[in-house]
Amino acid sequence: MNPLPVVGAQSRCARPRGRDKIAPLPRAGFWHLASVLCILASGLLLPASGRGAPLDLGRNLAYVRLHRLPDDASTLGAAWNAPALIIDLRYPAADTAHTLTANLAPRPRTAPLFVLTGPDTPADLFAALRARAPALITLGLPAATLTPDIILVIKPETDRRAYDALDAGTPFESLISEKTSKPRFDEAVLAHEYARDTEDAGPGGPDAADANDVPSAAGAPSPMSATAAAPAAPPPLIDTVLQRAVQLHRALLALGKLPPG
Repeated sequence: MNPLPVVGAQSRCARPRGRDKIAPLPRAGFWHLASVLCILASGLLLPASGRGAPLDLGRNLAYVRLHRLPDDASTLGAAWNAPALIIDLRYPAADTAHTLTANLAPRPRTAPLFVLTGPDTPADLFAALRARAPALITLGLPAATLTPDIILVIKPETDRRAYDALDAGTPFESLISEKTSKPRFDEAVLAHEYARDTEDAGPGGPDAADANDVPSAAGAPSPMSATAAAPAAPPPLIDTVLQRAVQLHRALLALGKLPPG
């Protein structure tokens, strides 16, 4: 058996020499590197899902949200020529400019522009978009000086939570897709249920059971009552305004009102 190394003994790993020797990092440089690594680990330098480059929603539909202008002017310019575009103006920053600084060409009448509105949507910025997009449709919550074409009745706090979820990293698909968990009930399940009821009822079958076979209220609770007493799971968070815009685009495609994507 090899003896254990003695603490403090010189070894190649503990005391490198020659060209294997690494110069120590200055104290100030070490703390600067550590702070950068901490920021990267916390995700503060990583772009959120709703920021940065436009999102491709498929079928020639793009999505971009404007948090602050003119910082987001390049993002808007990159998405402006999309055949169909959703611009999210629900919750811009308080200090954002309300004018378009980008030189945006007029959009064709066959290129719909869906603008999502909220209580803080600036009316003058919306007017600048309408001047460049004749096929503009607004939908969402009404603002003080703006009534959308399609008004959606949603609690403002619910709409804000769904809006923030995309920036927090929630996948886009989960915010617009409502998944229902419907239990499967086919012939095999029906036969199994019938066989179980026949076995529980005795030799006479399920029709032989009478009122005396029904357990009293003092007996064990039925599975139905136990299921009803269980707390219901909270519904998934859905961005209704964004979902309606995508559905409207898909409906226009299905009706042949837009070029196929």
